[in-house]
Amino acid sequence: MLALCSADTTTLQVFSCSGNGSGTTTNLVSANAYSTGTGTSAAPTTGTTFAAAAIYEYGSGLGVVATNENSATTGPHATDNQYGSDGIVFRFGAAVNLNALAIGWNGTDDTTVPYTDSDVAVLAWTGSGTPTVAGANQALTGWTLVGNLKNVGASNGTAAGGSASFLSTVYSSYWLVSAYNTAYGGGTTGDSNVDAFKLLSVAGNLCSATGGVVNNQCGSTSTKIPEPGSLALLGLGLVGLVASRRRKQPSV
Repeated sequence: MLALCSADTTTLQVFSCSGNGSGTTTNLVSANAYSTGTGTSAAPTTGTTFAAAAIYEYGSGLGVVATNENSATTGPHATDNQYGSDGIVFRFGAAVNLNALAIGWNGTDDTTVPYTDSDVAVLAWTGSGTPTVAGANQALTGWTLVGNLKNVGASNGTAAGGSASFLSTVYSSYWLVSAYNTAYGGGTTGDSNVDAFKLLSVAGNLCSATGGVVNNQCGSTSTKIPEPGSLALLGLGLVGLVASRRRKQPSV
């Protein structure tokens, strides 16, 4: 069962969905945005500590508007690392193993904007308890880097988007999808270009093994969630969010 998402239209800092690929309808996922951007929209600067940010759906994927950006100004309002690193934290109702994502608008494909790249970092929470991102240093202690994905955009001169897959055995209820940041680790997988993208969907596995998930690992049997091409997890659910947001926000 695919999700129907609704936005918190007061704070613009979270949206929630219900339903998931296993057929249950309880507490699929919520999403919160964060950024290390500091300063003001008139004089933006780059910080090293995450703060809560606004999350937007403009019809081409989820983007982030940090406190040093103006949501009323013409976009693209992407998840980017121009002045600080933007990221979206997803909280699932059960531990999942994400292994693919799809993006819509992105800096690699759209040559009309100052962004030039679309490198994406994916991290899973493997620490104890519940992660607190607001106020955390960008090194993100307790998070495990699952993948640095380069040039996820299609690189075809249009804003057509793209997709990428990554391998990991980690299962977690908390996942972070962010613009590339060297502070996350992973060597020199990324580059110095400014990355920007809007997230369309994520996909992965639910653990169905006897005993479930222990220490972020699952048994050998798992239930597959559809891939991004079939609008997995968040994909189709964003349609409901798009319809409500378009009545409330400026288009970009």
